[in-house]
Amino acid sequence: MKWLAVGYHREVKKGDGNMKSKYYIAVLASIVVALGTLLSACGGETAQPTAAQPSVQPTVAQPAAQPTTAQPAAQPTTSQATPKKTVRVALVLDGKIDDGGWNQAGYEGLMLAKQQYGVETAYSEQVPIADYEKALRDYANQGYDLIIAHSSIAKDAVVNTAKDFPKLAFLWTDGDATSANQAVIRPMSQEASYLAGILAGKMTKSNVVGMVGGIDIPSTHRSYAGFEQGLKEVNPNAKLLVNWIGSFLDVSKGKEAALSQIESGADVIFGNGDGQNIGVLQAAGEKNVLAIGAVRDQFQVAPNVVLTSVQWGFSSGIARVVGDVVQGKFKGQFYEIGLAQGADLAPYHDNASKIPDDVKKLIDDKRQGILSGTIKVPVVDK
Repeated sequence: MKWLAVGYHREVKKGDGNMKSKYYIAVLASIVVALGTLLSACGGETAQPTAAQPSVQPTVAQPAAQPTTAQPAAQPTTSQATPKKTVRVALVLDGKIDDGGWNQAGYEGLMLAKQQYGVETAYSEQVPIADYEKALRDYANQGYDLIIAHSSIAKDAVVNTAKDFPKLAFLWTDGDATSANQAVIRPMSQEASYLAGILAGKMTKSNVVGMVGGIDIPSTHRSYAGFEQGLKEVNPNAKLLVNWIGSFLDVSKGKEAALSQIESGADVIFGNGDGQNIGVLQAAGEKNVLAIGAVRDQFQVAPNVVLTSVQWGFSSGIARVVGDVVQGKFKGQFYEIGLAQGADLAPYHDNASKIPDDVKKLIDDKRQGILSGTIKVPVVDK
């Protein structure tokens, strides 16, 4: 400002009054104009902090204010899925769960399934065949997911009930008919029975062997035929005594038939079937005659004489079917349980020393032949 005032000053000669006044006015006007211009320029410079307005632009930092990206933490819906339903399985038995044979084998299968798959279980024991359908329907009305009829002769009961409850699954052990919601475990016991026949043929000294069966139905007949094949293969001169007592539950008849065979010279007895086996093995134990059990390991019935038992594989078979229900793979089909699926000879237990090593090796070799497919045991249902 001072520089501008000095720059526009110049002397004026005396006597030049009007001119002098006009001159000063012009100079003053020029100063005012220049001053205005300068003030305008200076004002623009002092007002330029607005150029720093970008520092007032916090919107650039808005990503820090984006908590919405953390919204997955607010997704509890992923844990709100409906809890998986516990599968419920019911078992109906015509005998007691500790009968040492058929019914105990079914119960052990139910317990194995519970252990493996965590299913909820229920069972009814000692249910007469005449009341079987009522028991099955009671469980169906309670909404059990799988209902097991553990009886070879309960066909009408299971078929009728399964038909009336198409949304439920039914399993008939040792049955002969399936449907969309009804499966069957088919014990292919002829393979283990063939091995048992080899054992009997090698262990007999009298060359007389006995077989006491319950009811002659496809499963027991397959077992009988396999046993006879093994016996005759290793001992063609052996005589096989056969009695079918017409009952799976009559222990006394089973014992009576076995005692009759022992009196006829049999020194190895094979019990083939259900509850009547208990009587057969009791007779063998009392007479100190070697015996072979069936359906499950029956060593404890007569531990002094039971060499082994032809297991029908119900434990592994029932657990297998329950597993299919749990995994949503159940179908109305036949589940065949043979040697490879667990229908094998039971251990020799304390009587292993009575069996020569060469006989044990022969049986092991034959077992491997069946498993590899080089040995075929025919299926003879009748």
